[in-house]
Amino acid sequence: MAEMLFVYIDTTSNAVFSKGLSPQDFVEGIVHQPEHLLLLNPAASAGEFDSHTGLKIINGTNAVSNFFSIRQLNSPSAAKWIDFTDPALLKELSPLEISELLYFGHMKTHLHSPFFYKLQNNFVYFNFGNDTMRVYYRYLDEFYRILANKLSKIVLEKNNFRRTLFARGPQVAKLDGEILKQLYPFFQEGAIFNIPQEPVENQQFHIPIYLSDEKGWRRSQINLRKEQKVAELTYDLNKKIWHLEVEDDDLAFSFH
Repeated sequence: MAEMLFVYIDTTSNAVFSKGLSPQDFVEGIVHQPEHLLLLNPAASAGEFDSHTGLKIINGTNAVSNFFSIRQLNSPSAAKWIDFTDPALLKELSPLEISELLYFGHMKTHLHSPFFYKLQNNFVYFNFGNDTMRVYYRYLDEFYRILANKLSKIVLEKNNFRRTLFARGPQVAKLDGEILKQLYPFFQEGAIFNIPQEPVENQQFHIPIYLSDEKGWRRSQINLRKEQKVAELTYDLNKKIWHLEVEDDDLAFSFH
């Protein structure tokens, strides 16, 4: 059975809904590593209680790093959080702003902007389980980096799986996130990266990309049709070159 990776971007809020990216993929791919976290789950067992917000906080880079350990990433405490830069400014949140945060955590959607001036947050993170997430990114470049790292890892793992333990495949050149920005119009509708069981043909690793929609993907498994295909990402195993071909000639793009 083919593996699938789904991406939908809400352009009004920079929210990315994805299926197939793990919490570990997120943590390993982001550039702006959080220094402090406000946990949006009032029942969270991790962290220190903050009397001003009534929520738990994770203070300091070391504490955040421990919180992002593999064991903790899949715990209920890590399911929803927002980062912040200055603990002093956290104490200045108004009752209205705190109520917005509580609403955000409960409904998993924002009332106004998902990025709070006093928090200076780069992310709002929701983990729904089964490698399904909705993350608000202040900088969408962070998401493209995460996705590019994941696709590079998939090619490496699939290529090495084809070989024996004594004949590992060569390292795969990292996919530049810039190449994936050409897919932005499709991400606005919902796009599926379909990784076949046998993706290699003539030393070319092929990942076809299909148009979908967020609700359709969440309802059931989609039977992909030829007319849904909008692009194909290819990696040349010999030349170590990534290439993206988009069905619309005006959007065609390749990276060398």
